[in-house]
Amino acid sequence: MAKSKRLVRYAIFPLGKSLVGRILVGFLMMAFLSLVVALAGIYYTSQSNTKLVQLLEQDQKITSYVRVMERETERLNSSVRTYVTDAEAEKDIVTAIQNYEQANAELSQLVQTLNLPAEKYDAVKDIYADYSEQIQFILSIDVTTFPRAPTFLWERNGPKSGPVLADNLIQAIDDLLASYHTLNINQINEARNNNLSVTIVALLLVTVAGILAAFVTSLITRSVTRPLRLLAGVARAIRKGDLDVEVPVMRGEDEVANLAGAMASMAQNLRLSRQKLEDSLEETRRRNKELSAVNRVAATIGQSLDLEVVLHDALHQLMDVAEMEYGSIFLTEPDGQYLRLAAYHNQGEVFVRNYNRVSIDDQITGQVARTGEVLMVENPMDDPRVTNQALRTESFKKFYLGVPFKSKGKVLGVANLTSQQIRAWEQSDLDLLRAIGSQIAIAIDNARLYQQASQLAAVDERNRLARDLHDSVTQTLFSITLTAESARAMYSRKPEKVEGQLDRLQNLARGALAEMRSLIFQLRPAALQEQGLVAALEKHIAALKAKETFEIELEVKGARRLSDEHEQTLYRIAQEAFNNITKHSQATHVWVTLEIDDQGATLTIKDNGIGFEADSVMERKDRVSLGLTSMQERTELAGGTYKIESTPGNGTCICVSLPLSFAPLPVGMGINK
Repeated sequence: MAKSKRLVRYAIFPLGKSLVGRILVGFLMMAFLSLVVALAGIYYTSQSNTKLVQLLEQDQKITSYVRVMERETERLNSSVRTYVTDAEAEKDIVTAIQNYEQANAELSQLVQTLNLPAEKYDAVKDIYADYSEQIQFILSIDVTTFPRAPTFLWERNGPKSGPVLADNLIQAIDDLLASYHTLNINQINEARNNNLSVTIVALLLVTVAGILAAFVTSLITRSVTRPLRLLAGVARAIRKGDLDVEVPVMRGEDEVANLAGAMASMAQNLRLSRQKLEDSLEETRRRNKELSAVNRVAATIGQSLDLEVVLHDALHQLMDVAEMEYGSIFLTEPDGQYLRLAAYHNQGEVFVRNYNRVSIDDQITGQVARTGEVLMVENPMDDPRVTNQALRTESFKKFYLGVPFKSKGKVLGVANLTSQQIRAWEQSDLDLLRAIGSQIAIAIDNARLYQQASQLAAVDERNRLARDLHDSVTQTLFSITLTAESARAMYSRKPEKVEGQLDRLQNLARGALAEMRSLIFQLRPAALQEQGLVAALEKHIAALKAKETFEIELEVKGARRLSDEHEQTLYRIAQEAFNNITKHSQATHVWVTLEIDDQGATLTIKDNGIGFEADSVMERKDRVSLGLTSMQERTELAGGTYKIESTPGNGTCICVSLPLSFAPLPVGMGINK
């Protein structure tokens, strides 16, 4: 039984779960309602029309019967008059009586069937009875005996005369007809009114059916379009970016409900996707902020290799990133047991005087140096690790942040940052500070290496100067001494030759003076600092021309001032190249070209000397190879490219290109090692 009910349910109402089914059911209901109204209207209109037709037919029958009775009455009157003279009159009388009585019988039956008023009809029957009796009387007279008696008696029998009775009968029949006409017309009019009422009612029913159909259509349309409009509004809101819009819940299991469910799922998925995207964007912004902070710190502290400047810039950058008001930097001493104050900002005299050297086993700063981890402390002046009583007077400092400068597993220093406000820091913020601390540690390492390299460069320069003095000025001075002694010995024995010796002595002194000026100029060329690279090269070339035999041509393209580091690097490379040409090339002509643009500077020095095997010379460890190596090292430290071309008998060409976007490092940092 239950199974059959389920089958009926699914067989009859499967369309209830479909939007098309709901529409179809609605229209079937409207069609059924319209059919019922139409059938009712047809039925009642048909009934009303049938009654009207019946009344009309009844009126026609009554009129026909009455007319027959009138006609036959007149025929009887005419036939009785000619009864004596016309042999056929008797037949006409019999025929007329038969026709009259037949019509009378039909009328009597109709009156009884329709329950019509009988008063007028009874009057007609009474008059007809007298009229019929008079006719029978006339027919009973023997016309052979009394030939004139029938006519006389028929026409002159007073009230009983045939013509009078005929007239009375016709009048009574007319009255009967008029009475029936009046009654029948009233019934016809009533039937017509009823028919009109039925028609009006039918029209009203049709109108009501139309209104109901429109109402049902409206309900169906509303049940379909309203949720679609709501869903369209949701779709517009989602398209405008409002993913928090509420998707209406649709009851049922039709297509609109499924669409609403799908849209709700889509909106939820979009919200989840948006949240994930916002989280991803937030993470990206955070990482960009961290990267920007690290890059900003790296760019700032990388602008100088002076340790004091590096520490000052690093402290300010750390304070900006951490949004702290007070800061100081302590560097680890060489023994690794103490930290000394190296830079500070907004710190009072009490802090500087009483907190300029800290043991790594003491204070919060020492703990940061020992652990190498970022440390946060609220109300640091109340912390038991703060044993310096002078610091406890700075109770206005409510928050402490310690950042270690850690490089290659070693803590080089600690930054102490304090604020009057307690801060809330996340792990990502601490990781950022740790990364910045590592950048600062690298900058400290570089600054220290720069100091060491500068010291080594000064030693190298002094050694080179000593070699040059030994190779040039010392030899010349030795020659001057020998010439002077020779002149003194000749003065007593051969005085005429003393003048030649004095001239030679004067030339040697002038050469020594030129050598000394050249060495002094190489050591610190004033023109390089005051007038730039081009002027320094021109003066150096002029000095070389004064004491050397080869010709030098200088061509400059795009003359402009460069940074001190770039000019110093190019000038030192040119010096070394000229030294090699002077001592080893045996050249008669040298061409120097300097090209400068917005991207870089290129220095090319070419001679027509004896040349050499470049690869084999670079492998040797003599002065020539050391000079070439020095030029290559200076080029690489400036981030440039160094190229040398030379073969025996074809001279030598050295080309150096430096990018202007790279800051040269001092010689001795061993980048090429």
